[in-house]
Amino acid sequence: MITQEQFRSYFDVVGQRLFFNHAAYSPISRPVVNAINGFFEHRQMGNPLSWNIAVDHMEGLRSNYGKLIGAPAERIAHMVNTVSGINVLANGLDWKSGDHILLYVDEFPANVMPFLNLKDRGVEVEFITAPDGRVTPELFEAALKPQTKLISISSVQYLTGFRADLKILSELCHSRNIIFSVDAIQSVGVVPTDVTSLGIDFMAVGGHKWMMSPLGTGFLYVTEALQARLKLVHRGYMGHVNPMDFGNFEQELTPDARRFELGAFNASGIVGAEKATGLLLECGVENIFRHVRKLISQFEWGLKELPYRIMYEFEADEQSNICMFTHTEVSRNESIFQELSDSGVNISLRGGGLRFAPHYYNTQGEIEQFLLHLLRLK
Repeated sequence: MITQEQFRSYFDVVGQRLFFNHAAYSPISRPVVNAINGFFEHRQMGNPLSWNIAVDHMEGLRSNYGKLIGAPAERIAHMVNTVSGINVLANGLDWKSGDHILLYVDEFPANVMPFLNLKDRGVEVEFITAPDGRVTPELFEAALKPQTKLISISSVQYLTGFRADLKILSELCHSRNIIFSVDAIQSVGVVPTDVTSLGIDFMAVGGHKWMMSPLGTGFLYVTEALQARLKLVHRGYMGHVNPMDFGNFEQELTPDARRFELGAFNASGIVGAEKATGLLLECGVENIFRHVRKLISQFEWGLKELPYRIMYEFEADEQSNICMFTHTEVSRNESIFQELSDSGVNISLRGGGLRFAPHYYNTQGEIEQFLLHLLRLK
């Protein structure tokens, strides 16, 4: 078990910047950098075992991904980002003209564009709205049609921090024979997740945010039942039973999710991601989420003494690792964001508001420093 203090000691950003921008991207830790450099040293010296080493890390990372979401490793396929995974789903299903997809209007584009690309096949994509930011199962249920084939939603909304009730949504979908897909880039690695108990059919995740991994890493999860319905739009040699048997063009695809993997992969990124996810597992995702929520509560309490306000008020089970806030004079947010950036404070400007997204290595002391920065900018 890695303690919070130990985890914090791995990050060179500590003491250099106040970094609360993990909903956009994360710094990578020293152990991750060391792991990547170690792999590059093998490549640099022409080590003939470099490929085998990379494949071993690939399988180690697949196992880590499975542990982070409560899934068997064979249900995991490596992807370079979230949208690559969602495209596997969107392009792999047998769509018919008139089929209906339900999405939330303020989803991140990765969870929208692959589905919009189906319009020329006669698929209708409809967007629900949630004026208070609460993207509830009831809103989806009210918009269902007999032709609804798929609902896709972010586990945590990037513009509001709303945490969806995935269990109730999956039950709604399965009661109507609807596929339930989740973009979980804003939760995996920080919010405890169990895809089996939640009833998720498909999940896509990029690694560069809360999993604190290099860009170009991520995965998809797919149930065995849904995999059987997905056509392979792109087919590569790595998705076969014996990918090193180069001359055997008749060999079978793997029976598991690896069939969606194509060819040569981001080996250095995978080495780093295996180390990064391993560290998170040693910390314990439950501990990480508890700590992050404590930091956000401290931050929200501190804002009450300042001319700022929280933009969205959610119930406890709807709260997440993201907090959106604003100056009482909303027009000042952009200049405040710029001044914070110039002062070495990393947050995001999103949807006209300011987004605060701390991780496990952040501390209460750093929250106090951040509040002092905001006090000076009031």
